Amino acid sequence: MQKILVSSLLLVGFSAQAQDQDNNPDKALELPNMVVTSARVEEPENEVGSVMSVITAKEISAKNINNVADALRTVPGLDVVRAGGVGQQTSLFMRGANSNHTLVLVDGIEMNDPSSPTGAFDFAFLQTDNIERIEVLRGAASAIYGSDAMGGVINIITKKGAGKAKINASAEGGSYDTWTTKGGISGGTERVNYSLEASRYETAGFSSADKSLGNLTNNAYLNTTVSGRAGVKVTEALDLGMNLRYTEGKSFLDNCGDRYCDDPNSYGNFNELFSRGFGHLKLFDGVWEQTLGLAYTRNDRNNKNDFDALNNFRSLATNLGEKLKLDYQNIIHVHPSNTVTLGIDEEADRLSSGATSAYPDFAYFSSSSIPSKSMNTLGYYLQDQIKLFERSFTTVGVRYDENNRVGGRATWRVSELYTLKQFGTRLKANYGTGFKAPTLNQLYDTIYFTGNPNLKAETSDSWDVGFEQDLFGKVTTTGVSYFNNNFKNLIQALSPIYQNQNISRAKVDGVETFLEIRLFTDLSFRSTYTYQQTEDLDTGKELLRRPKDKASFDANYQFLDKAYAHINVLVVGQKADVDHNVPGYAVLNFATSYDVTKELQLTGRIDNVLDKHYEELYGYATTGVAGYGGIKLAY
Repeated sequence: MQKILVSSLLLVGFSAQAQDQDNNPDKALELPNMVVTSARVEEPENEVGSVMSVITAKEISAKNINNVADALRTVPGLDVVRAGGVGQQTSLFMRGANSNHTLVLVDGIEMNDPSSPTGAFDFAFLQTDNIERIEVLRGAASAIYGSDAMGGVINIITKKGAGKAKINASAEGGSYDTWTTKGGISGGTERVNYSLEASRYETAGFSSADKSLGNLTNNAYLNTTVSGRAGVKVTEALDLGMNLRYTEGKSFLDNCGDRYCDDPNSYGNFNELFSRGFGHLKLFDGVWEQTLGLAYTRNDRNNKNDFDALNNFRSLATNLGEKLKLDYQNIIHVHPSNTVTLGIDEEADRLSSGATSAYPDFAYFSSSSIPSKSMNTLGYYLQDQIKLFERSFTTVGVRYDENNRVGGRATWRVSELYTLKQFGTRLKANYGTGFKAPTLNQLYDTIYFTGNPNLKAETSDSWDVGFEQDLFGKVTTTGVSYFNNNFKNLIQALSPIYQNQNISRAKVDGVETFLEIRLFTDLSFRSTYTYQQTEDLDTGKELLRRPKDKASFDANYQFLDKAYAHINVLVVGQKADVDHNVPGYAVLNFATSYDVTKELQLTGRIDNVLDKHYEELYGYATTGVAGYGGIKLAY
């Protein structure tokens, strides 16, 4: 009966789309979506051999979410883990790789923090403000992006203003005394474009250390974000632009994720700045494109802990990480079937950290620091993209990076897409190598004495094969990918000395699948499933915090021409954690909106509709059933 029902639905959808195209003959001529992350060159998504996912502003709006980590939860091959509520440490594992093996970009600016102990990006503070789309590239990408991209890339692209000036504002409130306010302006002419958005998010939160273990103190969180983008066309051949994103806030913390972990006086302050200016020049009627950019990022974080009943000492930890990066890229359109990309970039990382602690009456006082340390990396890359007969799309790339602390490293990548247009089939295959240079903290930590200046770079090789298939006149699209990752020289600090060493090896393999059904223009479904096996080759055990199974289901329905509903089900299997196994769970979420007028929209969201108790990390809490409502204005 189920098979008959599904077949009937698909046939209905096929008939509906066929009729829609008869009534709208231009619809079949819609241009494909363009992406930039796979090859650092704008190209149609249906000509990319790499395994990618794209999350649009429309999807983010439909789910009515404020944090980028929550937008990434349903992407195949990605596991998001948060140590409590919004604003707590949030890690992402891509295809089983460590959290510091994923490069995070915003408009081409590297967001990974040079002062982080491992170089991992913490998604805790990244809001969805001013985002046009998020492109997720899975698999080793060091051959085009260098270090940090050993597992993949997440590229966030902000909105580009166009047309007459548009003003937007929104406000939302709900559970846990949560309030969000936003406002922005955007617009542009043939010569100038601009967009600017600012937001304030605050919540009283809930106890990050699970209440079921006796922890009762809520952990509040405050976030202010300003995001802007501007560009000017100086001549028909020359464009200049500037991107900026600034975030500051405060997050209250708990000591751990177990019993008696409440800490009412522990909190962290953060200030993050990401900026880049660039010039883009086209020569010889666009045959030769050049881009010169200069980016500066600054991550300033400090954690404070004062005296209280559970804590008999006062402590302060400060971390400042800065990155200055100069990049120069050339794109040469040799022929409509051949594009060559070559470039050079140099980045300088700087770290300074300190820690102090004092007991009552200053009976004991200690202070330690990591003196200002820096690291430079110079990289060269070359890539060739070849199209044959509009069927075969091949990308081959190679890169060499010279790091003044750990020496040189060459990486390469090859990607192939072969299409069988008459069958609606796309065959994909990728192979690449990756590396991750040790961080300044891993090399020179003198606070906890884990630093080891003799560390080497971590390395990997990864490959995947798969296909995508359109069915019933593109009413349905499905895809399957098998991936395999091998990691060597992984950095780890083990007892008894707890000094960083290149001693670990790991392997991961698995399968990612997705199914999309677009029955009508106002009704669509998407489901994903990921199965992965992970193994620490030194211990034979599973890698921590990576579930074997993860699935999601999303349904979108527009009705009455003005109302919109979104349903999400997220299912995560059991996973290993430190000294514990974390049980699997399933969560139901719901979001809706209603257009009162063209300028006014009402929104609503319910998280964890069934009020399930679950954990993403052992001992750390997650939201119970929580409701939020808001209003959006656009002029």
